[in-house]
Amino acid sequence: MTALRITRSTDDRPCGVWVWFVLICALPLGLLGCGSATPPATDQPHPAVGSADPPWVTHRPELPLPDADRMSYEHTSRMLTLYDLPGNDRWMVQLPDGSTQPTGSQFRLPADVDLEKVLVYHSRPGVKPSSAVSVKFIQECGNPHSSRGMNP
Repeated sequence: MTALRITRSTDDRPCGVWVWFVLICALPLGLLGCGSATPPATDQPHPAVGSADPPWVTHRPELPLPDADRMSYEHTSRMLTLYDLPGNDRWMVQLPDGSTQPTGSQFRLPADVDLEKVLVYHSRPGVKPSSAVSVKFIQECGNPHSSRGMNP
């Protein structure tokens, strides 16, 4: 029986070989990583689709709708105030008689014009223009809501 205690097992491979095998396989995965870095969080809202496109992008069917909340109309002076557009974009004002005029950030409407029929849109060379909004709609967007009444 003494001879049996001294004899070695027939398996000459110790478990250390498996440990080395696992380390060699796991090392490239650890160096390469599992994913990419998390992008930084921004508190700013995303702009409308197509509003920041360079002028050479022409694959969009049309430009986004103008933001009526950023435009205003002063009834007493008949002054339409528009926001700045990026790049080569231009504001266009279509009057009820069918004439269309390019304009800057301000436009004075003619006297006694129907605000429902005056349309505002923006265009970019080589791209379809945006959908139009009426000056009446811009005026209504600028008015404070009745639900925001003052507390006594």
